[in-house]
Amino acid sequence: MAVDNMKKKAKRNPGGGRKLSKQDYNLSAILQNQMDAAVVRYSAVDHSSLQTIADELDLNPIKVRKC
Repeated sequence: MAVDNMKKKAKRNPGGGRKLSKQDYNLSAILQNQMDAAVVRYSAVDHSSLQTIADELDLNPIKVRKC
């Protein structure tokens, strides 16, 4: 009958959807590495300026200041 002809709805799987294009990309680990490098450079005896540290690490000076 009409009920038999209706398609059954497929159940959705949890975690389904679009897969990440870079599955091994970890933003928090990259940021932590950058912050650690900035802290090591600033903790040196000569206390380089934040602009110098930013230039050496190729980072934005504001990001270095936040460390």
